[in-house]
Amino acid sequence: MRKPVLYLVLIFVLGLAIGLVVNDQRGRRGSTAERSVAKAPEPDVMAEDLELVQGADGKVLWRIRARSAHYSVDQRIVQVLRPQLSAYVGVDRQEIFIKSDTGEVNQTGNTVTLHDNISGRFGSFALTSDVFDYIGAMKKIYLKGRVVITRPDFAVNATTVEINLETRELTAAGGVVAELIPAGLDSLKKEKLK
Repeated sequence: MRKPVLYLVLIFVLGLAIGLVVNDQRGRRGSTAERSVAKAPEPDVMAEDLELVQGADGKVLWRIRARSAHYSVDQRIVQVLRPQLSAYVGVDRQEIFIKSDTGEVNQTGNTVTLHDNISGRFGSFALTSDVFDYIGAMKKIYLKGRVVITRPDFAVNATTVEINLETRELTAAGGVVAELIPAGLDSLKKEKLK
């Protein structure tokens, strides 16, 4: 009779020891994950309801208003939430207005990249896309992913569109579909006759 009780006690003690070892190992893994989260780099500067302005030669090149921003000195990039970009191009300083859900600003490189729910306008053009890149040094913008550009007289759908801000030349690539809208053409003719 003593042997079955002894076996039960040994099994219980052995199970308890294994349970304690497994629990200790799980606890160490969890604390390692907590330590790695705690060591993630924090932004050096955080701000809410802000405006960033880029200029040259006494003129504003672009301005961004955003709900919030995070800046890291190491990366030198400002992460913005709900940005609204106003860029001024050409001799006539025509405005490009774009808004999105998120974006990154590199003021040193004079570039802005916007993501998610992009919509805006450039002159009489309405623009939508998945990604918007403004490259000030090249004086170009790139629209990528489900790009739609419309004007009263035509519409263009493409995967990628490049717009040269100096020449106002538009180059589309990837599944390009362009459509002339006759009603829009008639209204433009009437405007020119006035």
